[in-house]
This record gives sequence, structure tokens and C-alpha cells, in this order.
Amino acid sequence: MKSTQNLLHKTYRSITGSIAFYPTLIAVGFFIFSTVIMLIEYEPFMMDVKERISFVLVKSKEDARLVLGTLVGSIISLMVFSFSMVMIVLNRASSTLSPRVIPGLITDKSNQVVLGFYLGSIVYSLILIVNVQSEETISTPDFGILLAMIFGITCLAFFMYFIHTISQNIQVDNILDSIYSKTKREMDRLTLDEDEKENQQPDTENWFTLNTSKAGYFKKMKVKELVELCEHHEVKVQILEPIGCFFVENAPLFQIDKQIDDELKDKIESCFILYPQEWVSDHYVFGFKQISEIAIKALSPGINDPGTAIKAIHLLTLLYIKKVQMNEKYVIQDSEGEDRLFFKQITFEKLYDDHITQIRIYGKSDTLVMLALLHGLLNMYKADAYGNNKDSIIRYFKASIEVCNKNFESELDFSSVHKVIEEFNSLSPTTSITQLST
Repeated sequence: MKSTQNLLHKTYRSITGSIAFYPTLIAVGFFIFSTVIMLIEYEPFMMDVKERISFVLVKSKEDARLVLGTLVGSIISLMVFSFSMVMIVLNRASSTLSPRVIPGLITDKSNQVVLGFYLGSIVYSLILIVNVQSEETISTPDFGILLAMIFGITCLAFFMYFIHTISQNIQVDNILDSIYSKTKREMDRLTLDEDEKENQQPDTENWFTLNTSKAGYFKKMKVKELVELCEHHEVKVQILEPIGCFFVENAPLFQIDKQIDDELKDKIESCFILYPQEWVSDHYVFGFKQISEIAIKALSPGINDPGTAIKAIHLLTLLYIKKVQMNEKYVIQDSEGEDRLFFKQITFEKLYDDHITQIRIYGKSDTLVMLALLHGLLNMYKADAYGNNKDSIIRYFKASIEVCNKNFESELDFSSVHKVIEEFNSLSPTTSITQLST
């Protein structure tokens, strides 16, 4: 049962995340629409309508075949070109940005709708061609052909729109801004509202620890199903690792407040979803990861684009500021208001270590990159109103200063860093960071 549920969820995620999902639905819709048009084409009320608009209708069967054949061939050419452009964008994103941004680009609904409209118009026109009979006694489905011509003109308009959107999607700044917006939105979703009570972590000293029976990346959890399961069996569950971590087989997965049988354990474990794709909509940690990987790729010798890396660092700074300020949800309640599910959210230190360390290593010799990291830490220190992460920020700031001290050679570079150090020291009088040794 557990494997079946996970398989169904993975299949659903794979289908909805496919570039062919919306085009297939739209094509099916066009097929149904064409069938309906054929059924009502010769009804009395439709004959009255066609009489009024007869000046725009195609009467000859040869002309009808010519129009439909031209439409099918032209739209197929547009669709092939459009799919080729999509493949170019995906290939460029994979080679110059990060392979992990591809799922987000594939699921861009606007491009899928355009491709779906192309495919649906082809299906619609082919259905009409079949219904254009050669016998003179059979009338031509002229109203349906008029709609096919309208769909063809609409495809041209969609093609212009597609060229515009694809030219925007291929720009790294727009990709970064899109990932940043999705990540920030996900962080807002996990932030406690002003009227919500503070998280109260339970005392799990006497709770029972259960291990996972499978290995993989913990990407998502079926929260609603798990809370309902806990409410039904009157148990509480503490998740031991944050979303995004890697589990090995028989590793501790969760704690529970009472002994349970293997059947309930399997049901609870089935709520943990493991799959390869990384969707920002699943958890904000994947947004941090994608932006940082774009920065690392930009700093590689093959790409050598420090401007993109600096833009990524600035966006990460905004997200880290959001992290140090957010009062994050750790507890999910059931329908009766009872605390049932307790999360272990990723800490600021873990988030910074995982996604900034490599940027600091790759950009250690670039003055602007290191200054962007230092200014980012300076702004995080200012924004940490609760003061929970100030010690960590000071430690990261000192580590970045050490990197600058080892890799900078120009006196001008040292002077730029000295200014940041002086400003940081003015914010933290108790922590005096020494100047670089030139």
C-alpha cells in the first residue's frame, strides 16, 4: 500500500511537471470541441447563423481542403520551431545556469498553453478535413472551417507572444528574479501570522525513534494526510530532519510519543515523498540552492560571469534577511487544535553553510564578489532584530575577511574591505574585527 501511494504521487508529480501536460489537455479539449461542432454544424439554429455570416464562409470543398491543409502545415511548422526554441532555452539553462532550474522552466504555463493551442488547432483541423466529403450532396462544414481560420490567426498571435516570452525566459536576470519570488512566497507561507501562537516544541525525551526503510532525498511530505493519520490514532510525530536532507536506509526518520505497530509506521512513512526533482514550491531551501548554484556556475572559468554571481548574492542576501527575521512554523495542529506534527526547520547556519561556502571559495579572488558577500553579512547583522543569529553572522564575517586577507593583493582592494570592517565594528562594539594586513 505504501509503495503504491508513493508511486501514484510520483507519477502525478511527473505528469503535472511534464512539458506535455497542458498541451495534452488542451489538445483533448480541442478534439471534444471539434466533435461538438460536427454534431451541431447542420442543426437548424446553426444554419440560420451561417446564413447571416455567409460572406465569410468557405463553400467549395476544394477551397475548404486547401484552407485546412494550409493551416495544418503552417501550424506544424510553428509548433516545431517553438519546441526547438524551448529545447534551446533548456539546453542553455542546463549548461550555463544549473540543471535544477529546468523543472521550473518546463512548467512555465504560458509556453505550455501556446504549444497546446498549436497542437489543439492541428487536431481540430484534421478532424474537419476528415469531415469534408467529396460527394456534392454533402454540405461543407463551413462554420467549423471559419473557426479553424480564426484558430490559425490566433496561433500567429500566440507565436508572437511566444517569441517575446522565450526571449525573456532565456535571460538569467529574469530566471533569478523568478526563483527569488517563488522562494520568498514559500517563506511567507511558512511564516507565523501575527495572531498565531508561538511554536512550542514538545519534550521528546521519552518518545520512540523510528527508522526509515528506504533511502533517498526527502523532498516533500503529505502534511494533510499525516495530520489526519495522527489525529485518528491519537499520536504525535516529531520530524527529525528538515526537508531537503538525504536519508540512508535505517536512518532515524521521526519520533512518536507512543508505541505503534508496523502497519501504522508504514502508513506514516508513506507520507514522506522522495523524488529527484527540486521544486521551490515544495520548500524554500530549494530556491536557495538553485540561486547559489547559478552563482557558482557563473564564477566557473568556463562561464566567467561575475555580474550574475553578484546579482545572485544580492538576492540570497534578501532571502537570508527574510530567514533571520521570520518566525517560522514548526507545529501543525489537527482539526481540534491539538498539536500533532512537529517539524525540524533548517537553521540559518545550515542554510548559509550549504549555499554560500562554495560561492566564497570560487569567488575568493574577485574583489566585487567578496565585497558583495561582506555587505550581505553586514545587512543581515543589521536586520537580525531578534539577535538569534548575530554570533553566526560575526563568525561568517571573520571567515570572509580571512579569505580576503589571503587572496587580495591590491592596496585599493584592501581599502574597500577596510571600510566594510569599520562599519561592521561600529555596529558591534563588543566585537572588534581587525583590519587586513597589507
